[in-house]
Amino acid sequence: MALGARDTSLLALPVGWDAGVLEKNALEDGTTFLTVAQMLNGSVQVAAQTLYSDPLWSSLLSYTDMPQVAEYAQGGANGFGEFTEYSRADPKRADTIGHMLPIKPYDRALAWTWYYLRHARLPQIEADIADAVKDMGDLLRVRLLSRLLQRGDDSGAAKGLGTGGYSPGFATTAASTNVDFVPPAFGGVTFASTHEHYVPIAGGAFTAPVFADIKAELLEHGHLPPYNAMISMADETTVRGLAGFVPVAQMGTNYANTVSLASFGPDYRPDGYNIGTINDVMVRVVHGMPQYYAFAWKSYGANSQRNPLRMRLPKGQMRPTFEVMTDPTSSNATLPLQYAMIFTEFGVGVGGDRTNGTARYVNNAAWADGTPT
Repeated sequence: MALGARDTSLLALPVGWDAGVLEKNALEDGTTFLTVAQMLNGSVQVAAQTLYSDPLWSSLLSYTDMPQVAEYAQGGANGFGEFTEYSRADPKRADTIGHMLPIKPYDRALAWTWYYLRHARLPQIEADIADAVKDMGDLLRVRLLSRLLQRGDDSGAAKGLGTGGYSPGFATTAASTNVDFVPPAFGGVTFASTHEHYVPIAGGAFTAPVFADIKAELLEHGHLPPYNAMISMADETTVRGLAGFVPVAQMGTNYANTVSLASFGPDYRPDGYNIGTINDVMVRVVHGMPQYYAFAWKSYGANSQRNPLRMRLPKGQMRPTFEVMTDPTSSNATLPLQYAMIFTEFGVGVGGDRTNGTARYVNNAAWADGTPT
């Protein structure tokens, strides 16, 4: 993507714009500025809806306009004791904690100078709009994947958390977070604040035991199969070669009846594609995932509150929005489209179940946060 300006100023017809006047202004090929404004706004809104309903992202996300995650239980053991006729039972209560969710504004200028707009052709404008729409998807992908692979807390006023708020990751040892978490007891097993869901493994390659351990870690907290996992394209060949891996059917290929195949297809979409299953874990190659990393979770349905991530939105919003608007810092635009920008505001944190997510880094014995692209 080229840097620098073609300059910007527009809204999806903001208050104060007159459609009739816009119709009188045109690009060099005769396309009116009104048509360009409608094209830009329409493309952005379609893209926003596509991102909201994407099966991968909706399996990870839920949404809220509140700055905090509702309190959730931690720790605990069985509160029952043997009944005796002459004594009262000891009262027991749940131990709860909570955390906050970040939020940040983002903008993207379309950079059209007034002189460029006088001479531009429609295919050039269409290319600029397509590039901006691509950037919308890239922004969401990087923010989501970054939170999945970040062990430490988000904090600070710049992220909408004030001076004392924290947005932690999934279960991790107390030394790695300011919001210590003891996972609730399950199936007779109790946990400690040292319980770790960010697991480093030396060796430089995925192995079958890595996925067996992923399954065991989610299962011990009551998350039942099947599970989802994402890996990078660079690790696909290694994972396909693991013992116990069952691939998806390849497009245009006939298979003998004796060949085992996954019960789902590759499901090619802009975010990536499925490659198969191992240890009850459906593995998907996700574009932008860094090599040597995997993240696994249990999805409870599209945008379910039990999904691992929670997106914080501005007050009154319940889905991410991208607004086409005039840059409020601009002035004296010669042409109506000169200072167009796309604006959005959101933040991504972990939801109310910090056990529903586990990350692996298989290239070092010490954990390092992943850097998605």
